[in-house]
Amino acid sequence: MKTPFKLLALMLITSVMLNAQQHKIHTESFTADRNTTAIFNLDNITVALEESTDGKLHVDYIMEFDGYSKTEINTFLEEIKVEVGKFDNHITLSASSKNKISIETYEFKTTDAITVNQSFFESKKDSVSRKSLDTLRLEIEQNNHSIQGNSLKYINDRFKKVDKNGKVTNFKKGGIKMMRSRFTIKIPPYLKLTVNAKESGLYIRQHLRNELTGTLIGGTLKTKEISNPYNKLKIENATMEALAIDGGDFEFINLKNSKIGSIQNTKITSEFSKLEIGEIQKNVTITDFNSEYYFYNWAKDFKRFNLYSEYSKIHFFYPKLDYSFKVIGNNTKNFIGKYKIEMQPTKKGEKFNMMERKSQGNGEFSGEIFFDIIHGIIYSYDDSFKKTNN
Repeated sequence: MKTPFKLLALMLITSVMLNAQQHKIHTESFTADRNTTAIFNLDNITVALEESTDGKLHVDYIMEFDGYSKTEINTFLEEIKVEVGKFDNHITLSASSKNKISIETYEFKTTDAITVNQSFFESKKDSVSRKSLDTLRLEIEQNNHSIQGNSLKYINDRFKKVDKNGKVTNFKKGGIKMMRSRFTIKIPPYLKLTVNAKESGLYIRQHLRNELTGTLIGGTLKTKEISNPYNKLKIENATMEALAIDGGDFEFINLKNSKIGSIQNTKITSEFSKLEIGEIQKNVTITDFNSEYYFYNWAKDFKRFNLYSEYSKIHFFYPKLDYSFKVIGNNTKNFIGKYKIEMQPTKKGEKFNMMERKSQGNGEFSGEIFFDIIHGIIYSYDDSFKKTNN
């Protein structure tokens, strides 16, 4: 009878130790109706948004620690401030931290050297090729889930230990300090939401139909589909990845390596950004200054696409169905494979018709593409056409 008792005691001690590593920061719920509005002010915080199914707004914030002392944990917790309140059917949430809080943070506890897994971090090839909509969406989804699940596997896929004899080994539990932020806010689908975030992470885990406005300066926005004609977002010095955008006005300033799966009924104003778009659908207009865009695919009925740009670099993959294409502007280069066509500047800088492709009248017509581009570069890729010898 002694052995089972010792085993049970050990299990209880272990359970207490594990529970001691989990700390509840804030838990609260609020009723909401179709007239309720909310504003989230975030600073150095990572938040996940999910849909609420019971008509209430739920705030649930838990921090988890592995390998940290009580003193270290208390120091982290003292730096986090969360305040939530409701007044006159308006909910205000403010969350901040002195140091940036990510979903998971790692600190290596080793005197050995650390090496990078080059196969994971290998640089991309210089060549540019068309990505399908499914391929780009898969890249976005993989990035969104890259640190969920087995944390040790995540680390060992990227880093290894190297001892003084040059032996390379994986990290083991206890060899890494891990801090996890589990900050989830569930909102009803009719809530009007404003988010003002600085150096924060905003993860939208489900299709968000709410009216969403606000700014994100620094940090990351990763989302599934967001669809509302009244959306209005400004994203600056950040990274954005979205499986789909339907509706709204977006301002992008200095976006880094960002990706949108599909986009429609949307206006974008951008500058100094880099953005890949998997598929352009109906009614999209982009006004840009000095950014780099990749237009990989076009919907069967994208109707009309407008680009107004200056000093932009455009990677343009032709639609696979019939279309029309008109380019006006000044002082722009067009690279088609190995060939370069230069549109020389006019003396007075007037715009002129640089190139035009009319509908061929063959098969289904997908839409009109219009470029108004000054001092730009267009890279045209004809991989959708098969050359035949007559």
